[in-house]
Amino acid sequence: MATNSTLPFEVSGPKSEYPLVFVPDGLSGWVSWKLHAEQLSRIHQVIRVQLLNVAATETNQSLSKKYSLRSESRALGKTLDKLSIQKVHLVGWSEGGEVALDYALNFPDKVRTLTLIEPGAYWVAKGYAQFDEDYGVLLQFLKELHNPPTEEELIQFLSMGGPISRDTDIRSHPLWSIWSSHKSALSSIHTFIEHTDDVKRLKLLLNLPVLLVKGKDSVGINAGIVNILLNTLGPWTVVLILPDAHACHIVAKDQFLLVLRKFISTLKR
Repeated sequence: MATNSTLPFEVSGPKSEYPLVFVPDGLSGWVSWKLHAEQLSRIHQVIRVQLLNVAATETNQSLSKKYSLRSESRALGKTLDKLSIQKVHLVGWSEGGEVALDYALNFPDKVRTLTLIEPGAYWVAKGYAQFDEDYGVLLQFLKELHNPPTEEELIQFLSMGGPISRDTDIRSHPLWSIWSSHKSALSSIHTFIEHTDDVKRLKLLLNLPVLLVKGKDSVGINAGIVNILLNTLGPWTVVLILPDAHACHIVAKDQFLLVLRKFISTLKR
């Protein structure tokens, strides 16, 4: 799959001045936003995009050797340009949160609000010399995966501070069938973790309203990145803590949507 592609997308709801754009994680894909989109599209224009790495897994294609986090970010921009959309409320989860953050840093004038749910922006933690051990363990694990990754490796990844609470039966999680079918996408996730940037660039977002979301059971680097961003970004930044862990916005969907609606609708600038 070429790195200059647009992202697969689905548009629903009435045309809006500022559409809501949902960027998924690098394993679940856009199905994780399906129920959110169904509710929001009653009054908002909603765009769900699929990341290139998940799309490649679903179509049994190989990613370009030049594939990177920036490939996803550029493809997001090409997709919005294709749709002739000038400015958006941008929402991203996990790896999708890193993609959304990268897009916002490169095109801050095209983002009305930014919502990041435990974004996988490991470069932020690395830039502040925090969670080095967690970063190293996760990166090493991903580099040593079988090709294709095994179900046991998938479970281990999901247990490493991933989208489940420590006491959860992983196979009973509503997204288990999706994670299992997309497990080959794990092979490219190391590229998200290896992405580098300058933390000084976060100053570009000082005047941007940002909603940060984390699970109350999240620990380590996932929660840590949210805390770092909260202390680094500007006065328009707020944090929402939801029940459960990395997939808190799915487990507590109604609470998340209530806060998100208020966040984007009460904005006065």
